[in-house]
Amino acid sequence: MGAKQPKTTSWGFDLKNIDSSVRPQDDFYRYANGGWIARNTIPEDESRWGSFNILRFNTEHQLHALVLDILKKNKHKAGSDEQLIADTYRSALDQKRRNALGIKPLLPTLEKIRSVASFNEFVAVMTHMHRVGVSVPWEFYLDQDSKNSSKYLLNLTQDGIGMPEREYYLSSAQEHKRVRDAYVLHIEKILKLAGYSPAKAKEAREVVMKIETKLASFSMKKEDARDTEKTYNKYTIAKLQKEAPEIDWKRYFKGLGAGELKEVNVGQPEFFKKVAKLLATLPLSEWKQYLEWHAINEHAGLLSEPFLQENWDFYSKTLTGAKQMRAPWRRALSAVNGVVGEALGKKYVEKHFTREAKRRMEGLVDDLFEAYEIRIKNLDWMSPATKKQALAKLHAMNRKIGYPKKFETYKGLVIRPDDFFGNALRATEFYHKKAMRRLNRPVDRAEWLMTPQTVNAYFQFNLNEIVFPAAILQPPFFFAQGDDAVNYGAIGSVIGHEISHGFDDQGSKFNAKGNMRPWWTPQDRKRFEKKAEVLVKQFNGYKVADGVSVNGKLTLGENIADLAGLAIAFDAFQIRLKKTGHKIIDGFTPEQRYFLGYAQSEQTIGRPEFEKMAALIDPHSASEHRVNGPASDLEPFYEAFNVQKGDKLYRDPAKRAKIW
Repeated sequence: MGAKQPKTTSWGFDLKNIDSSVRPQDDFYRYANGGWIARNTIPEDESRWGSFNILRFNTEHQLHALVLDILKKNKHKAGSDEQLIADTYRSALDQKRRNALGIKPLLPTLEKIRSVASFNEFVAVMTHMHRVGVSVPWEFYLDQDSKNSSKYLLNLTQDGIGMPEREYYLSSAQEHKRVRDAYVLHIEKILKLAGYSPAKAKEAREVVMKIETKLASFSMKKEDARDTEKTYNKYTIAKLQKEAPEIDWKRYFKGLGAGELKEVNVGQPEFFKKVAKLLATLPLSEWKQYLEWHAINEHAGLLSEPFLQENWDFYSKTLTGAKQMRAPWRRALSAVNGVVGEALGKKYVEKHFTREAKRRMEGLVDDLFEAYEIRIKNLDWMSPATKKQALAKLHAMNRKIGYPKKFETYKGLVIRPDDFFGNALRATEFYHKKAMRRLNRPVDRAEWLMTPQTVNAYFQFNLNEIVFPAAILQPPFFFAQGDDAVNYGAIGSVIGHEISHGFDDQGSKFNAKGNMRPWWTPQDRKRFEKKAEVLVKQFNGYKVADGVSVNGKLTLGENIADLAGLAIAFDAFQIRLKKTGHKIIDGFTPEQRYFLGYAQSEQTIGRPEFEKMAALIDPHSASEHRVNGPASDLEPFYEAFNVQKGDKLYRDPAKRAKIW
């Protein structure tokens, strides 16, 4: 059985969720969600549980039913969407065959690494590994040129470590040390499964940790790595060759299939200078050991049950606190979404996404854009010159709702029902080749970066677009027949959030065409940054499990989007109320129902391990802070719930964050 849709009132909010022992003026998150929190526990196979997770789980059941329906027919035309879906699923579900094969599917790769006899051979094998998804000691990806968004540009960026980020190697903080100790044991355990003797596994462990710790020390801090200006460093290949001469870069790019490149973006130049030097300095045997470790570790989830279990033990149990592995059908479905996601997405929207839902969503988006335009025009801290550019960007912003106009085709991708490992590698190389073919082609502005069945949304800086996949347009985010207040508070704030990413601390650096160019007056930019600093300080004061602090600088972009999105959606709702009228339902005003709808969309309970990891690496704040934080800054919330001085959520007007 799947998770049940939450019972709601006719207006879209479950009154049993309210904890009346908590005053909304003191802790609105627990007032609105305390009843739900008390009634719910986190499933054993999850690290957190809440609105997003429940909707994702229910969507998985919808997708599973579609896959089972396809499986009823034994034979499908080779290369058809049905064949690709069915055989990806069958191969992933066939754990018996995977257990029989053990590490055999990986042996050709390991033999390639072990046969390396020279530095140039090592770089060639490393390049091959990059093509099949093992991006160490760095990563590459294709994206638009941030200063010329009509063209694609190959990007090089730091990578090469097996823990979530650099501080897990360098910090002496308790949580970092806990995870680091477990990772050391994880290296040993995986290598023993791969046939290493205990002594050899320990020796290899030391080599891996030595190299990864070095890479971590070379890496840009996460707060800086999200800075689009610091990570934009366009190099000619000649300049890259001069600064990191140990690598034959022309040969590397040719090996990737990128051809004769003229330029590339180097996300972290200092990292690449130091890594290139390290590659030429450390013994070849150590680099081979490091590469072999990553080949094994990053493919562990595709192998036999012992590998699968150990991979889960560290990356799910240790890092996020999950108690048991997800059911085989869920893991197999995840493989389908990863390999041929749009093929399944096409089936999903045909069955589960209505024209009425899309029409109503388009109306909500229109209202949000109207409200945003009014808000920009009325800003008291922005000059007319900058306002003109902000409005131009808003008007140029593209909207994608539900699903792409043209779905992905998978011509040439070979998927076999009895070759899960091979399917994963062929799919990775399929997408790699597709990316390399795009290098000298016009930017595909119709492309989606998420499948329609993804419960999420995004803003794309370079395309200046907001995207809302079909799956998020369901309760508790969107009620097709529900109360406008709840819809504007939930999906409306999500829409506002994504629009606001175009105007957050990073998105605001990109103009209407998606190019990173200054469009602010210097004085306006200074005022903006001063206002943003208020939000940084506010969120630095929040904590999660075991007293781990929220990182206000890391979460700044998302916090700006939360605050602005909630404010703009409220404005849009007020515009809507003028058309529909103001009425009380179950004792709640429209404004109160609006904030209840927002809080309901963020209801979450999480395991301590997950909460700590998220606070250390996730640019999103914890749900309670995403609700109470913006609420404590917004005057409409004070008015809706009569928040007064002395209440816990009361914030002195001079200390309230107000940006957009």
